[in-house]
Amino acid sequence: MGFKVGSKVHYQPQHYKADDRWENGIIKSFPTHTNQSAFVVYNCGGEWKRYKDYTAALTNKDDLKLGWR
Repeated sequence: MGFKVGSKVHYQPQHYKADDRWENGIIKSFPTHTNQSAFVVYNCGGEWKRYKDYTAALTNKDDLKLGWR
């Protein structure tokens, strides 16, 4: 199973790992200019069912893992 729109993911870049930090999010879309990134919504005030209504951040797929922590 790979990343797809609506996938729950957690973001943990290298600089988060030492402190075992992460940030949960949902994939909103994928850019057309690269296949190495995804647009992820991280903060929607707990209204995850409305994630499509919120701004997403372009995130490197290498820093994403499937599922929430």
